[in-house]
Amino acid sequence: MSTQQYPQLPRGAAGATPATSQPMYPGYYAPPGLPASVPAVPPRPRSTAFWVGITAAVALGIVAALLVGFFIGRGTRLSNEDVQGKVTAQSQADQIAEQKALEAQTSAFQKSEAAAVSNARKSAYSEGQQAGFTAGQQTGYSTGQAQGFSQGQASGVAQGESQGFSTGLNQGACLANSIFCGG
Repeated sequence: MSTQQYPQLPRGAAGATPATSQPMYPGYYAPPGLPASVPAVPPRPRSTAFWVGITAAVALGIVAALLVGFFIGRGTRLSNEDVQGKVTAQSQADQIAEQKALEAQTSAFQKSEAAAVSNARKSAYSEGQQAGFTAGQQTGYSTGQAQGFSQGQASGVAQGESQGFSTGLNQGACLANSIFCGG
């Protein structure tokens, strides 16, 4: 850091300013200036007419900008007939899309219902067949057993009577006549 060199003041009487031809400060350095002067009296405020005029001018500018935007934008806006045509076309497209969606939903529900009915039919048929087979087997077994017992008993009695008659006849004849029996 460099130090600033000041010229030496001549020694003179106390309080006297030296008279030199050289400026007291070099050209690149000047003493700080006086502080900015503050006016003794504040400025007068603006009148009400000024603010009313400014407000009216701003409001008028905004209204003018809106009107200009409206009239410039008229060329880019659709007419009422064009808007109505687009609304009608969109409404028809929506109705067609809704109808297609409902038809697809109906078709899906019908397929789902047909599959559920088919599964229920197969399950009921299988359960009915199993129940019928079991009931038929049980009924057939009971009926067959009862019929078999009755027929077997009748057949056994008939055979027993026939066999007993033959055996008794043969044995009785053998006792009475031993020559006939081979003895």
